Amino acid sequence: MLAAVVTIIILAVVAVMVYQNLTPPSQLGLHQGRLAALASTPNGVSTMAQDSDKSVAPLNFKADLKATQLAALRAFAHMPNNQIIERNERYVHAVFFSPRMGFRDDVELYFDQQNQVLHYRSQSRVGYSDMGVNRQRYQRFAELYTEAP
Repeated sequence: MLAAVVTIIILAVVAVMVYQNLTPPSQLGLHQGRLAALASTPNGVSTMAQDSDKSVAPLNFKADLKATQLAALRAFAHMPNNQIIERNERYVHAVFFSPRMGFRDDVELYFDQQNQVLHYRSQSRVGYSDMGVNRQRYQRFAELYTEAP
C-alpha cells in the first residue's frame, strides 16, 4: 500500500514538472517597459535584476535598432537548441531546450531605444537551480552579439 502511494506521488510530481516545462510562464513579455522579475530561485539572470547574484550587464546598441536586432538574431542563430517564439520591433522571446532532457529556458530581449541598450532575461521553467546554465548562456550570447558587426 505504501509503495502505491509513493508511486502516485512521484507520478504526480513528474506530471506537474512536465506541464510546467511545456507551458510558457504567463508573466513573460514587456510590462511598462520592463521584463518580468526573476523568481526567488537561483535559476535565471537578467539585466534588470536587483540581486547581484542574478544580475548581468545590459549590452550597448549597435549603430541603430536594426543593426542591434540583426546582431542579436545572429547570436541566437549561432547558439544551439533554440527557437524564436515571438519577435517584434522592441522584443524577442526565444526558448532554449536541453537536448537530452528537454528542459526549457525562456530567453527574452528588450530593445530599449530610449537608453540605447539591449536588455536580457533568461530563466529556467522548472527546477530550483540551473547550475549556472543561464549565466553561461548570457555570456555566450554577449560574446556573439559583441563580435557581430
